[in-house]
Amino acid sequence: MVKVYQRMIQDVPVLEVVEESQFSEALPLVIFYHGWRSSKELVLTQARKLAQKNIRVILPDAMNHGQRHADISSIPSMTFWNSIQGNLAEFSLLKNFYEKKNLIKDGKIGVGGYSMGGMTTGALLTAHPEITAATIIMGTPNLNAYAKLVRDDAVKRQLYIPEDLKYLTSWIEHYDLNSHPEKINNRPVLFWHGTDDHRIPYEQSKNFFDSIQGQPYAEQVAFITGYKAGHLVETRLMDKIANFFEYYLE
Repeated sequence: MVKVYQRMIQDVPVLEVVEESQFSEALPLVIFYHGWRSSKELVLTQARKLAQKNIRVILPDAMNHGQRHADISSIPSMTFWNSIQGNLAEFSLLKNFYEKKNLIKDGKIGVGGYSMGGMTTGALLTAHPEITAATIIMGTPNLNAYAKLVRDDAVKRQLYIPEDLKYLTSWIEHYDLNSHPEKINNRPVLFWHGTDDHRIPYEQSKNFFDSIQGQPYAEQVAFITGYKAGHLVETRLMDKIANFFEYYLE
């Protein structure tokens, strides 16, 4: 039976999802990130499907979300980028916790996420070669393009943004998978994006995928197009994600 355990890893609230009989065993580990204005509880269905594949799944609440809820800044995207930056800063904290307990089998670590969580995943790939496999679900790997899109939209809507917002979020450049695609380093990466996604443009993900075709570092990258699909994950896609991690982390 799959069970859900609540933990606080330092100041990060997480749900650990694992088969009860395997709780103390070393298993492949998947850290899975939720989307914007969501929470760890809202990705439990995905986590349960992964746990049924003999995987230990960790669902953290991003900064400003879930148990860490905070008001959104009136400056467009400031809270959003702060949340992703928090995920990046806390990744090793979570990973190290399970490493020290010898609970990661053969060093197999998967990372995935929806929307903001997918953007987190792409960013983590640029900085963490220890990640074995990853899924980027309806989240752009092109952080710079998305940041510009948000800034341009704010200008059109005559919203206040600092003149130096680009510099205030300049860390994005260092974690932009589109700018550093070679960091994929021949690891298995699965993209999924819907053509009718009105929150994060489908073209940003698809153009990235097309641009890396034929490169030796991208031989294990796959892209699934959700035709006429919006910004929503259905059960069949959750099954594909679970099967992907089962195959590459076994």
